[in-house]
Amino acid sequence: MASTSVSVRLPDEIMEKLEAQAKAEGIKVSDVVRRMIEAGLKPGGNADNSTISVRIDKLEETIRALLGVEDVSVLNRLDAVNADFWQANTELVSYLTKSIEAAAEARYFARLAAMFGLEIAHYVAQKVEIGKLPEPLNKGTKDKQVASYDNGSKKYAAEYLAELG
Repeated sequence: MASTSVSVRLPDEIMEKLEAQAKAEGIKVSDVVRRMIEAGLKPGGNADNSTISVRIDKLEETIRALLGVEDVSVLNRLDAVNADFWQANTELVSYLTKSIEAAAEARYFARLAAMFGLEIAHYVAQKVEIGKLPEPLNKGTKDKQVASYDNGSKKYAAEYLAELG
């Protein structure tokens, strides 16, 4: 492919950035400029898009330098730790969901036990003549007592959670 040379005047700060990028990539400044122009002329192109992989490589190089390693094994280990962390969080959410379901079921059965206990206590407490059926517990009285149990359990749970926190 035939090529033509073009001269462009650039501010010193832009030239310094181009030189730094060329040095980081191990290529000539003219190659960096050519790649940026080509990327910028593509439909929807952006000169910054062409340097993303270079920036990622530079970040990995910086991380390796900071960690004092020459290979990517540390980065691979970090990726593995992140994957393990994600898996642990997923398992924790699953465990918490099951715990909440179990707590809701336990509360339901405790409420049933309280209601049946009230009925039984009411029947036992009545003095009934032989052959007569005892009177059932008044619904309003029963509802009040169960509501009192519910409030007491909520209060106990709040106090217990406050002690944990």
